[in-house]
Amino acid sequence: MATATQEVLTTRNPATGEPVGRVVATAPDEVARVVALAREAQSKWVARPLSERLAFLDRWRAVLNRDAETLADLIRSEVGKPTIEAMAAEVVPTLDALRWTSRNARSALADERLGPSWQRMLLMPTGRLRWAPVGLVGMIGTWNYPLFLSVPAIAQALAAGCGMVWKPSELAIATGEIVQESLREAGLPEGLVGIVHGRGDVGQALLDAPIDKMLFTGGVPTGRQALQSVSARGIPGVVELSGFDPAVILPDAPLESTVRALVWGAFVGCGQTCVAVKRILVVGDPAPWIQAMAQAISQLRVGDPARPDIDIGPMISEAARSRFDRTIHETVEAGARIEAGGRPIEGNGSFYAPTLLSASSPEPERTLEGVFGPVVLIRGVATIDEAIAAANGSEMALAASVWGRDRSIARAVARRITAGTVSVNDAVTATGAAAAPFGGFKASGFGRTHGVVGLREFAAPQVLFERRAGGYRPQLFPYGASFVGRFLRIYRRLFHPQA
Repeated sequence: MATATQEVLTTRNPATGEPVGRVVATAPDEVARVVALAREAQSKWVARPLSERLAFLDRWRAVLNRDAETLADLIRSEVGKPTIEAMAAEVVPTLDALRWTSRNARSALADERLGPSWQRMLLMPTGRLRWAPVGLVGMIGTWNYPLFLSVPAIAQALAAGCGMVWKPSELAIATGEIVQESLREAGLPEGLVGIVHGRGDVGQALLDAPIDKMLFTGGVPTGRQALQSVSARGIPGVVELSGFDPAVILPDAPLESTVRALVWGAFVGCGQTCVAVKRILVVGDPAPWIQAMAQAISQLRVGDPARPDIDIGPMISEAARSRFDRTIHETVEAGARIEAGGRPIEGNGSFYAPTLLSASSPEPERTLEGVFGPVVLIRGVATIDEAIAAANGSEMALAASVWGRDRSIARAVARRITAGTVSVNDAVTATGAAAAPFGGFKASGFGRTHGVVGLREFAAPQVLFERRAGGYRPQLFPYGASFVGRFLRIYRRLFHPQA
């Protein structure tokens, strides 16, 4: 039972307002105790063979797989995604990520021999590169993908030999609790993965705690503050932040099929997706694309995602909808034109009509940058070079896409776009690729999650060198041996000849 000084957090179904989750917030001064317990458990976990750690991941995946429908329904109720979307974009990719880690961690974390090659002539010893666990990780989660952006990270930390303390978003506490329960059921050692609940003060207490690395997912301003907070103490961090993803439409792109894909890429998750398409840059006349997009958007079905005939659910909260609506109006004032939507939907729930904006200049894009909700802006550009410049013009560079029949041309354009992930004739889907590292450039983040690169974020490279006791070491003191000088001159002629 909560005391008079403890806050009780409640999440509500954004479609109906009904309560979904309820938990007592962790007192900020209690976070250090949870961290201490996790550190003690981690010291024992790292001593276990990798095979045991990976066997745990398989047991955990089995528990999550058994409860897949329950998880999808909970995400629908707590976050507002249609059940099929929760299953396809959260539950299944999460299971895939765990399966990938349990099958690839052994090779990804395996020792690597570093032979001396030509430096053998310098009596350079043979080295061995190993991946040592970073220790204890503090993770601050997000609400828009409360399963997929949390569980794979926990799994990779555990595979690497780390412990973790995490704070789920206060908007997804029920999902956080069911994840924690699944860990216990799978047999995780007590305390190894600790959970704390709360708002910003609890998150800051976790950042201030004696952790060894930080993992944050969320908005740019808060993510930067989190990274600055830990880096001031010499603690590294991985931050996955917002995107403002462009889609470059080449002149040969087929209109009908591309529009269908773009509409989904823009409005999946009610547009509350960091890799949602937010900007469409048409090389040539944008008018046919605007017309086709507006028509397709007008056919989207918005409503309570508990209904099977719904395409798009609500925004996460009334507050989020109000902020989003203000941004739409500000973008219109900056020169954009509403082609579809552009208004809240009256009645219960935080619903907003899927919105298409058009613009004839870059100014409205600057106002819209960083928006999180069901909107996409379209404008025409004269050339491919202009489209690439516009795509790269944002401070956010998480993902991007290029669309066209000639894939060699599209691929060449994709290589010139600055973003963590660039897709040709696709959008959003690739973020579920279990082997692919995920993260952005510039303001969209630092570091990567998922795949080998993401797994190694939870380990630090350590090189071990050894040589037998005694042995010939001509470079030791005292200096002056003429042989060493002659040898170095020969060595330089062999391997570093002057032009």
